[in-house]
Amino acid sequence: MSLILTYDNHAWSWEPGERQELVLEVRLNLLALEYGYRYRLDISATNGLERVEFVRTLREARFIGMPVRRSGGLVKFSKIYDDGTLKRHSW
Repeated sequence: MSLILTYDNHAWSWEPGERQELVLEVRLNLLALEYGYRYRLDISATNGLERVEFVRTLREARFIGMPVRRSGGLVKFSKIYDDGTLKRHSW
């Protein structure tokens, strides 16, 4: 089972753009880590849709990512660390 988030074009903030975006990403990663998700997939499909999926195992990541890559989409695969940062992995 994976946790899926989709991006939308709404933009509002109390803080300057990049800093707020970084804080939100770290919070999101920490929340996913709390629920037991250890890996993050940033998926950009060929039709322009983007989404983020959190998975628990490498097997789940491969199951989700390989069909997207075969159809021409882009998948960025990262491991979530305890402080909310990401380390990029390759397939």
